[in-house]
Amino acid sequence: MSKFKLGVVIVLCFLFSLPANSHQISQSFSNWTIEERNVTAIFSVAPRYITLLPVLDGYYDSLEDQLSNHLKKNIKILSNEKVCEISSQILTRQNEDNSIKAMLNFECPENGNILSIENKSFFDASAGHIHFARIKINSNDWEETIFTSTRKKNEFSLISGKNQQSALEVFFDYIKLGFEHILLGFDHLAFLMTLLLISLNLKKVFLTVTGFTIGHSVTLALAALGLIQPSTVAIEALIGFTILLVASQALLLENEKNGIFLKSSLCFLITLGLASIIFGGIVSPLTWIGLIIFTISYAYLVETKKDAEAYNPALTLVFGLIHGFGFASVLLELGLPKGKTVSALFGFNLGVELGQILVVVLAISTLYVLGKTKLINYKENLYNISALLLVALGTFWFVGRIFSL
Repeated sequence: MSKFKLGVVIVLCFLFSLPANSHQISQSFSNWTIEERNVTAIFSVAPRYITLLPVLDGYYDSLEDQLSNHLKKNIKILSNEKVCEISSQILTRQNEDNSIKAMLNFECPENGNILSIENKSFFDASAGHIHFARIKINSNDWEETIFTSTRKKNEFSLISGKNQQSALEVFFDYIKLGFEHILLGFDHLAFLMTLLLISLNLKKVFLTVTGFTIGHSVTLALAALGLIQPSTVAIEALIGFTILLVASQALLLENEKNGIFLKSSLCFLITLGLASIIFGGIVSPLTWIGLIIFTISYAYLVETKKDAEAYNPALTLVFGLIHGFGFASVLLELGLPKGKTVSALFGFNLGVELGQILVVVLAISTLYVLGKTKLINYKENLYNISALLLVALGTFWFVGRIFSL
């Protein structure tokens, strides 16, 4: 590894240490209360999603008017197949977090057995939009459900207050959510790309992805079921660390032992750890000590490119444990339907796996095709550039999330 390359790594680390949010899921929320014939729904939507609506509905004087008119057109309530009418003017206001709230009141013609909620809002503006709803019917417990572009209608029993979706329907809904999450989770995708830097041998790639799958499946289940509750912000930062560590390893390790990976990693972590403690980062001193001990152990275990290739499947299982907590934070935000937790959990995990497989297959196929072109002559340069970019991205997320920039 030349001094020039090492210098570029350091410069890029500082240049890319900026705020980053790797998950850009289009989403909105609502709380519903149903008492006898009266239905009240309170929607909460971020302004950036409301700005997409003029293409569908035309322009209104304010975001509040834009939202209320959109909801009026796209929310429909039925009780025993009879339409419930809006009973008062839609009230809107802006919250402290800048989201816009809108309250809708409906009156149903009679007390029925089944309440149907049809929600077509935002899906024509953003096909990947997800709406999270909490529903309380009379004195029953709260129910949580989701609306997507493929499921715009949900039905609830007015007697038990429960969602009428079957376990199989929930399973398929959560497969879609898991699939979309991995494709929109750019930090998880970046980590998958770092794994391909270590080896493109199909057997070893399979073992590595399997290790990652086992790791994140374990912690996803533990966290989603409430058995372990780690700090979400700390986990997000550690996901950035996994990218930075593996990409640095791919860039700095040679066929012979050189010690550069260990020295540069320790220097970076100690400096960043001290800065975090002094300036108030979100990672605790004990976690920094753990990271440093882990990195030293990791560097002594993986001293050459051959070592990295040999130990990659097992080490990726460890990194998968961290990413699993990241997946779980999203799943907990989505909510697990009561009585159908297992179906939702398995569906979400399967969706994540399908997304991973798609990404890895596309990446390997693309590299195979490019390998048949003249670009093969620049293989080493392209490898180094890819590793540099991933080091920069890892630093981007690790540092930015530590300091909540």
